[in-house]
Amino acid sequence: MKKLIFFVLGLCLLTTACELETSKNGDLDGLWQLKTVDTLASGRSADMRQSQTWWAFQGTMLHMHDSVMAHPDVIGSFAHSGNTLRVFGLYFSVREAGDRKVEDPDVLRTLGLHELEEDMKVLKLNGSEMQLETATLRLHFRKY
Repeated sequence: MKKLIFFVLGLCLLTTACELETSKNGDLDGLWQLKTVDTLASGRSADMRQSQTWWAFQGTMLHMHDSVMAHPDVIGSFAHSGNTLRVFGLYFSVREAGDRKVEDPDVLRTLGLHELEEDMKVLKLNGSEMQLETATLRLHFRKY
């Protein structure tokens, strides 16, 4: 009987002592490929699939990669609430030499950003597609 009580007590402690941390990002979490970029002022679209531009969301971290960039990947923070996505705190990911803060917004253009801190409208977000809109661009992504 004592063994059964200790077993049940131990089982209760094991199941209540640990919490699983889950993300509250919903469909946003994961790897996204930038497919097209629309310029709102001109109505023109640019096919971005050959650039291999990727955004990856996890927790509160954003990792951006463009295979044709002359600089390292960019990492940063994001906040997603309702139909708003804010990207901020951007750094070049150079683990060996220490991450360097991005200070020139021009280097972000191939990633689909124009500002060091960007507020975007979330026009569409589901398990396979995402559309974001800045003051000047509309970004179309597909999820991997």
